[in-house]
Amino acid sequence: MYKIENEAFVCPMEVTLHILNDKWKMFIVYALLDGPRRFKDICEKFPKITQKTISQKLKELEAAHMVNRVVYPQVPPKVEYSLSETGKRIEPMVKAMFDFGVFYAETYGCVE
Repeated sequence: MYKIENEAFVCPMEVTLHILNDKWKMFIVYALLDGPRRFKDICEKFPKITQKTISQKLKELEAAHMVNRVVYPQVPPKVEYSLSETGKRIEPMVKAMFDFGVFYAETYGCVE
């Protein structure tokens, strides 16, 4: 049994799915694999995600210790997001999901 923030989980896989409980979080993690990005850069990388959703998911990922947020004291304000050391541990899984998506699309779908 695993317990995080008063929530019990039977299996470690449940913990992972609890943290990354929707597709937009995976897109954000994927966007941060190459290094720190500003909010605008994340928005531009995935234009299908609304700014409100990106903001909300970044806050959730930060609360789950997956993402670091650094605010630079300058005018205009500069904020960068990056994967935390914990967040970096998910990189092999995210890359494997990307590779599987390429394989699947090439095998059963349409590649443009």
